[in-house]
Amino acid sequence: MNRHLALLLLAVSFASTVVFAGPLSTPYVHDGLFAKASIGVGYASFENANGKEYLTADGFGAKLYGKLGYYVVRDLALHANIGYVMFSNFSEERNGFPTYVDHDFNVLSSVYLGAGATYYVPIWENVFLSGSLGFIGYDLSCHKFAGNTGLKAFGFDVEVGKDWWVNEHFALGVSVAFNSSEFWSENDGVFRSSSVMLLFSVTLN
Repeated sequence: MNRHLALLLLAVSFASTVVFAGPLSTPYVHDGLFAKASIGVGYASFENANGKEYLTADGFGAKLYGKLGYYVVRDLALHANIGYVMFSNFSEERNGFPTYVDHDFNVLSSVYLGAGATYYVPIWENVFLSGSLGFIGYDLSCHKFAGNTGLKAFGFDVEVGKDWWVNEHFALGVSVAFNSSEFWSENDGVFRSSSVMLLFSVTLN
């Protein structure tokens, strides 16, 4: 009798493991379509100087970022990148003197287009490394420039972060990203920008 009871309890335990623990014990994988949308805040800086005129932005920044691609092998995705950064504390000087008054509304932002790769390190659960190369187009509204300048700087973006699975295909994540770019124009001088952002993301795998 005790033997039968023991076998019955063993069978129930095995069935419970298959029904309840089985699907959860199977790790989710990074393969197929890859898409990541991020939003974040941090520090952003910009500089444009040609010896006479000097434009800067240095302080709070906001960033929107997206990646879309495909896993070429498990844990490694190739993707296109698009990003938008809004700068703050923008100022404009000419020959060392400000060229604006208090009621002026100056705006500076940039759009990043590039291509890169994201790799999820297998031994570190859902920790990822990401990088891309591309171009940044600046949008300035001030005395020197009005609207899109048409200038595009070569730049790169690197990111490290971690995701947490929500279900088999979706994950929520947090990361730190660094972006830098530079462009030289004979007429308008050098353009430099960089940003360090804390990003929060939703990922589709």
